[in-house]
Amino acid sequence: MKTKNVEISIEKNNKFNRQILFVIFIFTLLLYSNSIKNNYALDDNYVTVTNPKQPNNPRIEKGIKGIPQIFKTHYVESATQSFEYRPIPLATFAIEYQFFGSNPHVSHFISILLYALTCMLLFTVLTKLFKNYNLVFPLLITFLFIIHPIHTEVVDNIKCRDELLSFLFGLCAVYFFIESMEVEEKKLKQSALTVLFLILGLLCKQTIILFVILIPIIAYFFYDLKLKNFLYIAGSLFVVFITYKLFKRSMVHELETIREFVFFENPLYYEHGFLNRIPFALYTLGYYLKLLIFPYPLSCYYGYNTIPLSDWASPFIYVAIIFFMVIGIYALIKLPKKNMLAFAIIVFLLGILPFANLIKPAVGIVAERFVYFASFGFCIMAAHALLRTFKIDVTNKSKFKLQGTKFLTCCIGVLFVFSVLVVSRNTKWKDELTLLRNDADNFENSCNLHYLIGSTLSPEIFKMQGGIKRQEMIKEATFHYQQAIELMKEGVKEYPTDFTTLNNIGTIYMNVYNDPVSAFTYFKKALQVKSSDMMTRYNFAFCYEKRNMPDSAIYFYEKMIKSDAKYPPVYIQLHGLYIDKKEYLQAINTDKKAISLNPAAANLRVNLGNSYMLNKDTLNAVIQFKKAIEIEPKNYPLQNQVEFFLKSISPSYK
Repeated sequence: MKTKNVEISIEKNNKFNRQILFVIFIFTLLLYSNSIKNNYALDDNYVTVTNPKQPNNPRIEKGIKGIPQIFKTHYVESATQSFEYRPIPLATFAIEYQFFGSNPHVSHFISILLYALTCMLLFTVLTKLFKNYNLVFPLLITFLFIIHPIHTEVVDNIKCRDELLSFLFGLCAVYFFIESMEVEEKKLKQSALTVLFLILGLLCKQTIILFVILIPIIAYFFYDLKLKNFLYIAGSLFVVFITYKLFKRSMVHELETIREFVFFENPLYYEHGFLNRIPFALYTLGYYLKLLIFPYPLSCYYGYNTIPLSDWASPFIYVAIIFFMVIGIYALIKLPKKNMLAFAIIVFLLGILPFANLIKPAVGIVAERFVYFASFGFCIMAAHALLRTFKIDVTNKSKFKLQGTKFLTCCIGVLFVFSVLVVSRNTKWKDELTLLRNDADNFENSCNLHYLIGSTLSPEIFKMQGGIKRQEMIKEATFHYQQAIELMKEGVKEYPTDFTTLNNIGTIYMNVYNDPVSAFTYFKKALQVKSSDMMTRYNFAFCYEKRNMPDSAIYFYEKMIKSDAKYPPVYIQLHGLYIDKKEYLQAINTDKKAISLNPAAANLRVNLGNSYMLNKDTLNAVIQFKKAIEIEPKNYPLQNQVEFFLKSISPSYK
């Protein structure tokens, strides 16, 4: 049966464009609406308060008052790490916390709004860039971008607000740059806004540098500019970098950057030599291509051994070589003609090559958020391929012909399948444990996924009373820790200087398997790599304690104190060991040192009070107990304990 040609006429005017923008906004909201009910998930604790009962982010807890501190500190500030500078996303979380408190549903709604605004602005920018094409072209690109499942991480992971804001500000910069090219009387104002949004984007995440490079590419492909115009653009972009660098230097130049990497994040941190990286980089590019074309299954974390350290035997490598050579050669040939597909290819390559693990290793090896920008170029390429496949000429601005309904059927099919994948993936981000369990099922060789599941389950196990559910949870945690430890052991054979992994293995043996003998071996190796680490030194000494070797434990604990260790658990353990040995004066001295480090800790006062009491110094014991109550006046169990003690030594006490 033959189908008739269907002719569709689209009148390109402002009113129609506004209607399309409204459809884009509503469709995006509906597509991600089921993520609003999600809770906090992976790494959200870095950027906001994920546990109101035990606040974990002091800067955010201050609300608006915390913003000055946010601009004067690194993006991540923890006891062990301090790195990156992304103050604007953190400031938005502080403002949000000021008005809504710790509310993941508000955060998810804001993420969806930012993504919807991004997609609306993307369509607006595309209509300006492709003004000589039929409106169906930018519309198809936009909807391919909206529905691509690889964007679920950026939208569903609250932490990725930095990525959302950076991309949004980048599009704003592109929009005002285009305006400056087309409206001469507003050139200075639009140029200033271009610079402003690029600076704002840099204060969100440095991936906006891709937009800084994109702007001169747009200038070349879409405008006939003279040399002085390019110099003007280059000067404006130079102002962006100088302004950002000076501002950042004035805020955090005195702060030390501390960022530790482990092999299961990316083995390339321990692999030296550029040539060794080439097959791994090609594998990475091939894997990204697979994710962009067939975005299933997805993972919140890849890393070792999900992405293996490839040699030249992997088929991904040869797929990548062929694909990227073909599109690269095509783009170079068509570059002088300012071909639209060449533009799309260059945008795609601009977005994907920096994350290929060639110049700099990427945390997690690959990540869906890393190709957020690259997917923009990919969607232009995909839209072009669809239109060419169905022989649709979009150079006619007023109308285009559809050969039957094949094109519409194909578009609806892609729209349906990708939308189903997006909606389904949203549910996997329900909470951290749901996400990790799902992704570990799909990526059984991911060392970090197994380790994270075990680490997430462990505190929950301690909160639960005995029963079948607790036993099942213990079994699950043990299984994932076992998977993680086997992969970690493989890694430290290859990378024996990976301090963090050695320490993690020792911790698992100690805390999960109650095997201090095996733990001791790995803590010892970790100290050979980094002898100054207080936690590892403590764990090393604790192994002796667990092996019922108190004298050796005391020796290494005291050695830490002599080296001016400010690690509170050392003093607490020493207190118990001295009490067991009836060395009460030693216990008293240790307790006093602990209190000097942390005078606001009521439990340390109780320890000192007990030491005094055992040393038959009742008066000083009572003084310390009372100080403990003054520190924690609402600690009623402590009050009852102290009152019971006071009554036992003085029946007349009331």
